[in-house]
Amino acid sequence: MILLLSSSDDVNLDHVIDWLKFHRHEHLRLNADDLMEEPLHLSLHPAQLTFRRKAVDLDSVGIVWLRKFGNFHRSRYHARAATRLRRDSLVQLQREHASILSALTALLDDKRWLTHPSRVRVNKLDMLLRARQCGMSTPETHVLNRKDDLARLLAQGEYISKSIYEPLFLKEPDGLYSMFTRAIEPEEARRVGEHFFPSLVQRKVDKEYELRVFYLDGECHAMAIFSQKSEGTALDFRKIDWTRPTRTVPYALPERLESAIQRFMRSLGLNCGSLDIIKSTDGDYYFLEVNPTGQFGMVSYPCNYSLYEKIAQYLIAHDLRPQEVHR
Repeated sequence: MILLLSSSDDVNLDHVIDWLKFHRHEHLRLNADDLMEEPLHLSLHPAQLTFRRKAVDLDSVGIVWLRKFGNFHRSRYHARAATRLRRDSLVQLQREHASILSALTALLDDKRWLTHPSRVRVNKLDMLLRARQCGMSTPETHVLNRKDDLARLLAQGEYISKSIYEPLFLKEPDGLYSMFTRAIEPEEARRVGEHFFPSLVQRKVDKEYELRVFYLDGECHAMAIFSQKSEGTALDFRKIDWTRPTRTVPYALPERLESAIQRFMRSLGLNCGSLDIIKSTDGDYYFLEVNPTGQFGMVSYPCNYSLYEKIAQYLIAHDLRPQEVHR
C-alpha cells in the first residue's frame, strides 16, 4: 500500500491520486489537518494506527510519500482555536501537533520514502555551500546587519534581498501578503537604521531566463521561465502579471549541470524536489535554492511532462518491489 502524507489543500496530490485510482492501486491519504478533525487513535506500543474508525495495516505500507504534512496554523482547527485561546496557547498546540506528526513518521521509519521527513527542513545558506561543492555556481552571498556594510556592497553594484528561512505568508482581512525577492534600492538603504536584523543579501544576477527543475530520483524535468520579459516578474517569477502571462517552455539541461544536480540531491539524501536556477547573460547557470516538497504542476502542464502520472508510476513500482529504505 502507498501512504500519502499531506494536507487537504494539496491539489498536486489530488492529481497523483487520480492516477493511482486509474491503476487501481491501494493507497491511503492522511492529511495533517484531518488528524485533528477525524477520529484518530495512534498507539506507539503496540504500533497501531486507527483513522476514521478503520485500522491501518502499517505492515502493508511499502512506500510513503511526504508532501505538505504540517501547517497547523493554516488548519480549520487553528482558525477556530484562535478566537478563544491566547497566542502562547496556540503555539503550544502547534508544537504538540508537530510532535504527533513526528511520532507517526517515526513509526514508518523503516519504510521506503519519497522525501524522508529528516530531509525536509533545508537551510538556504547550507544549500548554497553544498551546491558549490557539487559543481554549481551560486550568486555572491552575504549575511549582514550593519548599514555601513550594506552601503559598501551597494557601491560595487546591484544587490537583492530575500528571506533566509521559508517565506512568510500572512492572510489578513484585506488580502494575502507574501515575502518576495526584491532589489535593494540605494534610497531605501539610506533610510534603514544603523543596525538591523541579520539579512540575506545577494549580488543581482543578470538573467537571460530562469529554470524550474523537478527532480525525481535521478531524473530532471526542466522548464525555462522567461520572467525577465516583465518588470513585475524580473526579480521573482512568483509575482505573476496575469495581464501578460510569463512564457514557459520545456528545457534540455546541459549534461554538466544535470550531473551536478544529481550529485547535489544525492549529497542531501533527497530523492525528490524542485530547484530554482538562473541562466545568466554571461552564459553560466546559478543555483538559487531547492524545495524538497515544491510545486511541480507548474512544470508538468506547460511542458507536457505528465509528472502526475510519472510520480504515480514511481510510487506503484516501489510499493511492489522488495522493501528498500531511503533516508
